[in-house]
Amino acid sequence: MGNFKLVVRNIYVNTNLEVRLKSRTTKEEANKEVERIIEKKGIFVKYDWKIEGCQNGGINNFDDQLEKDIIERLEQDETDENIFWDGFTAHYDLNVAHIPVNTNLETSLISNSKEEALAEAKKIVAEKKIFDGYEWKVENCDENGINDLNEVLKNDITAILGKDLESCMEEST
Repeated sequence: MGNFKLVVRNIYVNTNLEVRLKSRTTKEEANKEVERIIEKKGIFVKYDWKIEGCQNGGINNFDDQLEKDIIERLEQDETDENIFWDGFTAHYDLNVAHIPVNTNLETSLISNSKEEALAEAKKIVAEKKIFDGYEWKVENCDENGINDLNEVLKNDITAILGKDLESCMEEST
């Protein structure tokens, strides 16, 4: 990989979320905790929600729509199937799959100079070959975190890059 990357900010992707529950005793207690979360709403107040695989969270907006989507998913699914014991820290984690989340995405470019990187990025945008040979992931996350690289996401990324390509380009650290 080269010395530059593209960063697309404030874009919605379908991803999996996780949160550390307070329960440490039994799975039944963890289930009751999730039921209380659903009933009380305000799910972001005392809980640190993250995109699965992201140490720094990866979520840009904790808004009413995200809360509504999470609660709707929790009400649809069997809670028991989404609660996992973390044997290392003696906590339960709740996972919620396929939720639209506002986040930042990044991919490494092949080029080493800024001029080459800009030309490479312009070509990707012009040809709409956003995913061909480029691994997009949630910014600063170990895992990619994206559930599906579909046509809508490709068009959204292309539109953002097309507006101000240079502001989306950063030097890799």
